[in-house]
This record gives sequence, C-alpha cells and structure tokens, in this order.
Amino acid sequence: MPRKIKVFLGAYINQTNAQNLNCRALARYINKSRFKVYTLTIGHGNLGRISIPGLKIFNCVYPVKLTQYLGYLWGIWNADVAYLPRGNNFRYQKRLLQIFKRKSFKTIENIIDQDALNTALSSLGSIDGVKESFSFMDRLYSITTFMQYHNFEGYGIKSESLILPPVIEIERFEKRRSAKVKLKGIIFLSNDMKRKRVDELLKLSLLFPSLKFHIVGNDKHDFLGQMLRNADYPNVCYHGMLNHEQLGDILYECQLHVLMSKSEGFPRGIIECAAAGLPSLVYNDYGASEWITHFENGIICKDFEDFKVNIEKMTQIPDLLVSMSKGAIQLAHQFSAPLVTKLYEEVIADLYAS
Repeated sequence: MPRKIKVFLGAYINQTNAQNLNCRALARYINKSRFKVYTLTIGHGNLGRISIPGLKIFNCVYPVKLTQYLGYLWGIWNADVAYLPRGNNFRYQKRLLQIFKRKSFKTIENIIDQDALNTALSSLGSIDGVKESFSFMDRLYSITTFMQYHNFEGYGIKSESLILPPVIEIERFEKRRSAKVKLKGIIFLSNDMKRKRVDELLKLSLLFPSLKFHIVGNDKHDFLGQMLRNADYPNVCYHGMLNHEQLGDILYECQLHVLMSKSEGFPRGIIECAAAGLPSLVYNDYGASEWITHFENGIICKDFEDFKVNIEKMTQIPDLLVSMSKGAIQLAHQFSAPLVTKLYEEVIADLYAS
C-alpha cells in the first residue's frame, strides 16, 4: 500500500474566515486513504469543537501570538506538503519551509486593488513586501481567471495556469433551501462592513420598507453599529457572527443575496447562498461575470441605481426570481466540495512527486 502523503492545512478551521473555511472544507473532504492531514484550531474559535475522523489538530490556545508559532512549526515539520493560505507571519513560514525542505503552495484570494493594497501595506510595509508574501511558495494559484490576469498585469504577481477555486460545503446550505417564489427577505454577508459598503445596503433598506434586510457578519470596527444607532432602519436586522446552522436558518427566510462590495476575490457567500437557492446581486469590479450569468443565476450591477431597479423588477416579476433561484442552485453544484477538493488533491500529489 502506497505511503500516505502528509499535508498541512495552515489555517484555523474552527474560526470564520475565508482561508479558514477553505481549509475546514478540505480537511473534511480530502481522501484520508491517500492523505494524512494536519491542521490548526484556535482556542476561541467561533465554530466550536471540530470532529473530523483522521485529522491531526494543533490547538493554538491563549496566548495565540505565541502558540501560533508552535502550531506552524508542528504542522510544517510533520508535512510533506504545506498549504499556507493565510498571510500572517509569512516570513516565519518561509523560514520553516527552508529549514525542513518542505514543498508548499498558496492560493491568492483577492484582486489587488487600492482597498486590498492599503490593507496589505498596513501590515507588510511595502509593495515589495506584498509581492514577497505571494512568492515564497513553490506554487501560487489564483482562485479566478480575472484575478490571475489582474494581479499579474497590475503588480507582476504570477500564478499557475490552473485555477483553484475555494472549497465550499454547499450541502450545509442546501438543507435549508425553501421555495423562492416571492421576494420578502434580502441577506448581506460581511466581516468587513466598511469595505463591503454596508452603508449602501442601508440606503436600499429605506427604499424598500416592505422587505426585510438581514445583515450577518463581524462588525469589528463598529462601522455598522454606529449607523444603526444614529438613524432608524426598522426593516434591518443585524445578527452578528453565525455558524453554518444559524446562517442556514436565516437563508431559509430570504430569497436574495446582495453584495455591495467592489473589492473581492471569489466571494464564497455567493455560492453558499446559491446552494440555498438565493441568486446574488453584485458589482462586476472584481470579475463576477466569470461565474454569474446575468439574469440566469444572478444579476451584475454597474451602479447603485442598478441595484434599486433590479430589486424592483424582482418584486414585480416573481417568475424572474423563481428562474434565477433554479440557476443559482445549478451554479452552486459547479463548486461542490468533493469536486473542487480533487483539484487540490492533484496539486498536493504533484508537488510531493516533484
């Protein structure tokens, strides 16, 4: 029997975050007869305890600023191949890879626009530092074709020709699917309320008082909280951070997902909502037309007025919502976790053999 390939998934799989959730899904679906999997959790993770057969876990307890170094040391030392999607402490990760001579890969998950660049510069200091954070791996993969070309043309960040989309556990959201026949509720998902332009969503809520607007996510800088305290938005409900089961309950009550952000990579919330039968209204600044077909499984908007006009259209033409709901479900199936995980498995196996 061939030796199992040991792979380290370098993220905290019990904490809500795009990179963490990607590793969480990989840890669940990767073929355990072929791979031995190591990963991390964090002591205060909002997703609670993890129970996945065959998984080796290092729990980064308080103080995490110290124990995270031990966690990455443990993971990279044990691994044949390390998947390191998180950008924190990348120079430490780089040094460990050099010391232990481990193969590695990374996914780049955002287009580098001014918003993303400002965030990166605040922690990495310079554009050279940003580039280095994506270049120390054996291989770098983009999660969309648009991102691949945008980041290369703008900043010379070169990634492999293969696209590695995020791994999304759509079956968790399919379970809470209801018939989407009339627009009553709209959901907005964000862990960065300012960048994702929640203020525009609040403006929409005033224009559509008969609809319920549900906001889910981390308001870490109290950007949303201040607006809700300073004005009355009677049809807006802020739920805070939710786990998959709690989010599924909200999705069951909604018929449409609205994302006002203009700075994204591949928003996993679009696919999670699609699995529950919710089409998305989005801007196309980050290449959303690569996976959304206009008026089939979602709607691409060019400006705020477009959001208003298209929401009005769906309240007036219920058949449009019904047909797009069916298209959204078909979209979600293109990104099912078992299907996408096989792409990651082949990348890991190829790196190990190289």
